[in-house]
Amino acid sequence: MSTSAMAQGQPALVNGLTDLRPKHRFERLTEWMAQSGADCFVAIGARAATYLTGYARYWGGPAAVVFTLDGSRTLCVMRDEVPVAEQLSDADAVIGYGERGFGINLDPFTPLLETVAKVSAVANATVIGIADENGAGRVLLEQQVSARLLTADAVIDRLRLVKDVDELQKLLWCYELCWLGQRTVAEHAARGESEIEIFSAAHAAAQVANGSPTEFLTDLLSGPNTASVCCPIHVAGERRVQDGDAVVADVVVGARGYFGDSAETHVVGENQAVAEKRLRLLEILRSSADELRPGATGASIFANMARQIEDSFPGGEFPHHAGHAVGLSSFEDPHMIPADETPLENFMVIALEPGVYGPDQSGARVENLFIVTPSGGVELREAFGVAR
Repeated sequence: MSTSAMAQGQPALVNGLTDLRPKHRFERLTEWMAQSGADCFVAIGARAATYLTGYARYWGGPAAVVFTLDGSRTLCVMRDEVPVAEQLSDADAVIGYGERGFGINLDPFTPLLETVAKVSAVANATVIGIADENGAGRVLLEQQVSARLLTADAVIDRLRLVKDVDELQKLLWCYELCWLGQRTVAEHAARGESEIEIFSAAHAAAQVANGSPTEFLTDLLSGPNTASVCCPIHVAGERRVQDGDAVVADVVVGARGYFGDSAETHVVGENQAVAEKRLRLLEILRSSADELRPGATGASIFANMARQIEDSFPGGEFPHHAGHAVGLSSFEDPHMIPADETPLENFMVIALEPGVYGPDQSGARVENLFIVTPSGGVELREAFGVAR
């Protein structure tokens, strides 16, 4: 997808996936509240603000959301953030807290929770569900209200595992930024630039296309450095790419509150051994994606991927996870590791990343994002009919 195409509205899911959509997160949260007897739900933290109202802002102040049984949402942000929050969020109301200015009050959480307590739904509640990313919110809210508080961090964590269509659209945006970064890596590697120059060019390309600051978490390894697998063992440095090198780029981009993840092994010039290794990893990736069905576990997917890698590359190592979920962060539950027996659910989004390293002092890795469905994983771009 070109930068201009990415900017033209949101694509729709292909028809086959539309009928598989789970209940929306607001409906699932409302059901929990009704079952638990909660009059309202208070979620504290930047991720909660993004999850429940779509609001995400570079260097934003502490925020909270009040969610009621009828689905209305009140977003509380720093006083000077109110205009931009009204523009960027889909909250029903935005309320500011604190004084005019920045860095004047080094305890913003007290005025934040005082403001939350004054929201009518909270003030009149007898039972409040609360999820708090910051840790001090429950204590502060207890000092302001007479209602009984129900700790519900696990509730939000559970809801976040399954993605709604609007979340998939945001993930797709970030994913496309990742692949824009990958194309930039390929272009600059072919010019023989240094790892850090290539890293910086990929970051700049993704950030400019996004039109605002992005989070950028990227492994960039070339030649013999590819055997070091990932950060922090090796970080992009001053080594210049040479003809015949493999360049492993694991590009993660965070934008608009969500994250995308990708990995690719680029071959500079000719290197048949690396090219063949990459093609075999892509076959393993497709095979593993077929296992992404409700009820499967990260442990089983890891075991099958590790077996295929071991059979395909005698003596090679597979020293990292087989994948993980993505969403409001780049590394979420569930994880494709031996210890994770969490059953996968319909419309989870999983990054799968087979790789192999050594014994020839080289490495290779590929990675795509997939939506879990009853028929197996559907690659995120394909789910929206976007050309790859």
